[in-house]
Amino acid sequence: MGAYSANYPVCDEETMKQRYLKIGNKYYSHKSVIRLIDHHSGISQDPEEIIRSLVQDKLNIARESRHFRWNCPPFNPEVLASILGIRCEESVELTHSEDAELHPTGNGRMVIRYNPDKPKARQNFSIAHEIVHTFFPGYQDKYHARHQSGKFDSENEVEFLCDLGASEIVMPTPEFDLDVKSMGVSLKSLQKLSKLYEVSLEATAIRMITTDSYPCALIVLDYSHKPAEKKEIEASKYQPSLFRDDPWEPPPISLRVQYFVRGAHFSPYIPKHKSIEESSPLYEVSVTGKPFQGDAVLNLTKSPLNTYVEAMALPKTHNTNLNSRVIAILFNTRKNS
Repeated sequence: MGAYSANYPVCDEETMKQRYLKIGNKYYSHKSVIRLIDHHSGISQDPEEIIRSLVQDKLNIARESRHFRWNCPPFNPEVLASILGIRCEESVELTHSEDAELHPTGNGRMVIRYNPDKPKARQNFSIAHEIVHTFFPGYQDKYHARHQSGKFDSENEVEFLCDLGASEIVMPTPEFDLDVKSMGVSLKSLQKLSKLYEVSLEATAIRMITTDSYPCALIVLDYSHKPAEKKEIEASKYQPSLFRDDPWEPPPISLRVQYFVRGAHFSPYIPKHKSIEESSPLYEVSVTGKPFQGDAVLNLTKSPLNTYVEAMALPKTHNTNLNSRVIAILFNTRKNS
């Protein structure tokens, strides 16, 4: 099959630099995102809706193909790449990423090079992420590299949208949504879905919560300093102590909210970087590695949050003696109330 391509309008660079768009509660200013919105304004003005629509269009092509299997999980993104004319190849010599890179080949085609030493779930998501880069106007002009697979970084507009699209590729609608409705939202179903779709626990959890099947939310906790402390630590590198006998000590690191994903029917908002008290069952999960299920009162909002919690430890992302990261599903109200 030939290479997937599209003719995109040429945009004036100076004009693009000046544009900011507010869509819902979000602002977009990245030139690639603005081009995406301009080119697909017939679909929506919301880039998230545009990406979801474009993914569904490509998945429908895959579903209708007689030469490729795309009808039940796990969904192999290499199959979709092949249908779109994108070559995938293993490479242990990636120069810009430890996960995957998208490169032009010089003949109008693209190649995705991915690290075969990474877990299969991470490979799948990284390849799907690079596929979504081809939905953006001008993607052929440079290489693209994935650094933190499946983190859904909202501060990086293009990477966030590529993660969003990748999630839709490896856990497509309606297949994944129907499985969530059938299994329900819980740690048990999360682990089953992660294994079934060959996707990481975190990416599966985010996708599960955003199906909006139940009034619940997701938090992932990790050890870090709050932003003000990070600035203080960075500044201390360039400010020698005035008192040699009383050296400055950095503040202790704490278990904090790394990110929060709220389903449509979950009311409270939990701010990023909020620390967890050592008396909290979530802290205990981090220390012991043992899962927790039950009612809890969490001091993560302006007033104590009464909620039913299911939490488990995650593998560490740092080579330290700190305890485990934690993933927790929160339900809107106490389960037994």
